[in-house]
Amino acid sequence: MPVRPATNDDIPDLFAMAMELAAFQQFDAAHVTISREHYAKDFQDGCFRAFVAIDEETGKTAGMVLCRDTYDCWKGKTMNQMVVRPEYRKKKLGKQLWAAVAEAAKEKAVAYLIWDVLDWNKPTRGFYESVAGVTEIKNDKGLLQYMMSREGIEQF
Repeated sequence: MPVRPATNDDIPDLFAMAMELAAFQQFDAAHVTISREHYAKDFQDGCFRAFVAIDEETGKTAGMVLCRDTYDCWKGKTMNQMVVRPEYRKKKLGKQLWAAVAEAAKEKAVAYLIWDVLDWNKPTRGFYESVAGVTEIKNDKGLLQYMMSREGIEQF
């Protein structure tokens, strides 16, 4: 499936997948406070960027990964949320999306990527743990934090 940078036209799908992720993670309505309009404004303001994978047969957005720049005062630039719709899981789409992120991270000389995964999400954890350069760095009340080193970014 082709993966490309998201555009303003992708905002409805990006927002829908973010809400699908909240439902999958069993977050209640109090946890999700952003509106679609606010989401679109934040994208247009450059608060985050995204990559999308498109199903060529249906034209449907199959998955996305959101990236936002952060900064580590000892290591420099970092980036980090991936969603693959259920019907597209186990088709190596996650790997394609992470490849797009890794390429962007290389271009920006990012020191590492960091993201969170719920501890009960074993399929996702298995995927991340199978990737070279990825380590679990923190376990806090059911939320695991993973990091891909610069070396992992280069290898990916």
